[in-house]
Amino acid sequence: MKILALDFGGRKVGIAFGDSKIGVAAARNFLVNNANLLDNLVALVKRDGVEKILVGLPTGFSGETKQTTVTRNFGKQLEAKVSAIVKFVDERFTSKIAKANLHAAGENSRKQKTLIDSEAARIILQEYFDLK
Repeated sequence: MKILALDFGGRKVGIAFGDSKIGVAAARNFLVNNANLLDNLVALVKRDGVEKILVGLPTGFSGETKQTTVTRNFGKQLEAKVSAIVKFVDERFTSKIAKANLHAAGENSRKQKTLIDSEAARIILQEYFDLK
């Protein structure tokens, strides 16, 4: 099964792809969060034959936040436009882990800013595979 993972943010949406048969996630270039986002994601899902979409759900230590609600609404809008299953998954600490991974890989701060969202999406998807 082809799976897409998203790290939804106000300006950028990190993207990662993987196949459940292989169990390895790969980061892709982020998409800009603008008026074309849903259409771009629908096209991506169709083009790549995605059957499941994991949307990272941000939560705070005390529960849901404003960003949690925004992300849930986005996921519901996406689900209404695609034939793929949309599932919300906990994304706590993925951005911090992504930043540490990029730093360990020797990426400078400027480059990290362009990669961090998709690396966070990759972590979300890889954790999903690892737990299956």
